[in-house]
Amino acid sequence: MGTKRKYFDDYDFEESYQKSIEDMKQDQIERYLKEKRAGIAYQTKTTKAGDQLEADIYPVFGSRKDAPRTKRGNKSRPAQKNLNSKRARRYLNNLVSANFGRGDLWCTFTYDDQHLPDNPDEADRRFTNFIRRINRRRKRAGMDNVKYICVTEYHEEEGKRTRCHHHVIMSGDVDRDELEKIWGQGKRNHTRRIDPDPETHVAGIVNYISKDPKGRKRWRASKNLKKPIVTKSVCRFGKRTAERMAKDRAYLEDRIRKSYPGYKFIDAEIRINDVNGGFYIYARMVRD
Repeated sequence: MGTKRKYFDDYDFEESYQKSIEDMKQDQIERYLKEKRAGIAYQTKTTKAGDQLEADIYPVFGSRKDAPRTKRGNKSRPAQKNLNSKRARRYLNNLVSANFGRGDLWCTFTYDDQHLPDNPDEADRRFTNFIRRINRRRKRAGMDNVKYICVTEYHEEEGKRTRCHHHVIMSGDVDRDELEKIWGQGKRNHTRRIDPDPETHVAGIVNYISKDPKGRKRWRASKNLKKPIVTKSVCRFGKRTAERMAKDRAYLEDRIRKSYPGYKFIDAEIRINDVNGGFYIYARMVRD
């Protein structure tokens, strides 16, 4: 009876593979494949979040010494709830996709000059009290606590008071007029129903609320959210298949479609590691 082969995958593949394959010519890619056949297999990490599916395909190694030198592990959840990294925004996108969709609410809550908080921490306390008031009303009506994700955006300028507002995605079973009445700290509020894009699902909303070079942002979420479902496999794509996918975009798209029936291919990116070799493939799909 054979012994199950062990693989070392406890390294940060997103940090390790930074150079885009688009920066290389075809002959360079072919030479790279011959000279730098890194790893002993390719592992696929699949993240299912509502109607969205992501696949990370990356090398695994026979031992720690062969793997890229990075901080240990690849934490899917950011250690701090800020939005200053691509990984944090990706995690936020998956969390939104796993919990919210058509008919739920996308809201913006603002402060007028009379209610302007002194700093972001005070704004967070005000928002916490806002959620408590909503949940008290829901409890009286026999309803569960509201589900939400909040991104607080704030602008800080020397000599001026900090300006804050909150972007919120929450359960659709809340009356929009009642929400604005409960908030009561600013009049330039906006609530709308989510209508997911067929190509990007809710990614467009998440990108909008998480990217803005003019301000700083941090986020928080209710404790009753579903977590994205993550699975790993070293059997889905063999090493030669993964390397062919990396150099042949049409082949990549075809293999992704065949491997994930019921999902529509949206986009993919391919990166390399010049030191340890190998490719990292990221592909995103939505339910067809």
